[in-house]
Amino acid sequence: MNTARLLDRTGLLPEARRTVEEYEKDHQTYFSHLVHFEPGALQALHAPGPLPATVRVASDIRPAVVDRMDTVTEIANLPAQSGADRARYLQALLDIYGLLPARVQESAARPGTTVVAPEREGRILAERLGLLAQRRNWAPQAKRIPLAGGLLVGVDEWLPSQADRLVIVDGVVASGVTLMAVMRLTARPGATVEIFTCHATRQGALALARYADRLEVALTLHVGHVSGELNAKFYAVAPDAPGRLLLGDVGDTISPVAAASPPPGSTP
Repeated sequence: MNTARLLDRTGLLPEARRTVEEYEKDHQTYFSHLVHFEPGALQALHAPGPLPATVRVASDIRPAVVDRMDTVTEIANLPAQSGADRARYLQALLDIYGLLPARVQESAARPGTTVVAPEREGRILAERLGLLAQRRNWAPQAKRIPLAGGLLVGVDEWLPSQADRLVIVDGVVASGVTLMAVMRLTARPGATVEIFTCHATRQGALALARYADRLEVALTLHVGHVSGELNAKFYAVAPDAPGRLLLGDVGDTISPVAAASPPPGSTP
């Protein structure tokens, strides 16, 4: 089943093209790649089911992850966030990375690995973890855009050569579409792909696993905690309190307190 299509912007309806151009203006970029996930494709990717063994959930064996997630959720739902709140939020995400059973630094250091860390939270975390000093890396804008009940992902214009070994670094997985688009554009058939993230909805984790199968790549998802569900806007919310965000906008929350790179001499 075809679950995503690369679109040519010249074929977009005028309203959809204007929406894409508004996103480009807001993010000061140009999307040379548009990957479209239609409503039926999303429904199939997000369908209920058991998590496969390739989804490795740290909180199953390390309860301290849940404590960090509680901090993240508390701060995400504050009516106003101070600089200290934002710093605690960022540190909680970094702590979760430290609690993952697999070390992202070791995976990224393997020969022939391309590291992808989407803007903004993926790039910020990757910098803090010392992962973007290599030549084979990419920190793209990968923005999801609502389109006709589905989601369009705009990815900006520079792409590495397609990879046989790919490590993707991100903060959270909600719908999973941005990371699916990254895999679609970057991983060769037969590639080994590892995704590292602090949190995922069950729907997002299942979608990544199913989409990897359809791309014929070997995916392992290393995730701190799996919880929540998607709302109508594809944000992660608490099932028993749909108005309560689990994470909020991670990029908006941490970017004001995140330098472009760690200060010289610091330890990631």
